[in-house]
Amino acid sequence: MLEHREVFALLLRHSLAQAAKPYGEQNLLDAFRFKTLDDAVDWCLKRFATGTLEQGRLSPSSRCWRLFTQARFWLSQREGAAGFLRKMQELEAACRRDSVLAEIPESEGVPVPDLDVQRLVERLSRTLTELLARTCPDLVTWWLRATEELRSLWFDLPIPEPSHQPRMKKERSIRIHDALFRFACLFRGLLLQQKDAAPSHLAVREWLFRQCRNVPPYRRTEEEIAAALPLTIPKTKRAVQHLRREGVSALLHQLIGSLNAPAETADAVALMEWQLMRESVTKTTLTAFALDEGASPELERSIEALPSVTRRRRS
Repeated sequence: MLEHREVFALLLRHSLAQAAKPYGEQNLLDAFRFKTLDDAVDWCLKRFATGTLEQGRLSPSSRCWRLFTQARFWLSQREGAAGFLRKMQELEAACRRDSVLAEIPESEGVPVPDLDVQRLVERLSRTLTELLARTCPDLVTWWLRATEELRSLWFDLPIPEPSHQPRMKKERSIRIHDALFRFACLFRGLLLQQKDAAPSHLAVREWLFRQCRNVPPYRRTEEEIAAALPLTIPKTKRAVQHLRREGVSALLHQLIGSLNAPAETADAVALMEWQLMRESVTKTTLTAFALDEGASPELERSIEALPSVTRRRRS
């Protein structure tokens, strides 16, 4: 480490400076609690030297000198995954506001901030944080991948590699739609407190919305579900599977019921929110939970009847 310290420091300095360009160097440093760029570089090198990195989050290509060219990895190490996402969103929002202010002539006075956009970004951030707390890091990554195109019209976030990368396109699609569905349920606030929940809801909450291993399919086992259910509920394997299916179906029906076609006059913020929710309910969502191939014809018909997503750019 010591013999290469100067080289590593040079790579880190360049990487951090490049990452800071869109926001301003000092703005990035302040957001991540660094006084100077030298301070940030020293912290990264110390973190590396003490061996406190989480090796499981390193992709194979990063386990060499390239690690020191990945500023976003080190900033995630500084704040944790949820903190990193939140701070980057705040920097993006500030950058966007500054850009709008710069385009408005002084004679027009101080513009009114785009509060609807800000509120939506904050809600997305809170929901991502909740998704991470209730499940595992890879599901956040899959959601970020799924929404990359739509979010690029508003704000960009770095997308880390998932710990487990499926080789088959179909499996990747299932992971994406699973993440979209779970995010949508949390975003809409569909999870009930235990005293208000039916057995099927309790089962699906334990299955899909509790901390789990960061390994596909990112779900709790039937044994773990059964152990968490009240004593009065049947806990055989078949009974738990039936409750899971009922619970997922009920959540899907709730999401579908909330997806009326957006009005032609809908503003861009409302349209983006609708698109996010619409993409969380597709036939691939049914496949992700073994509700396809005739297992749930009513849900299939309901999904087919939904309006399709049409991309619209911000005006």
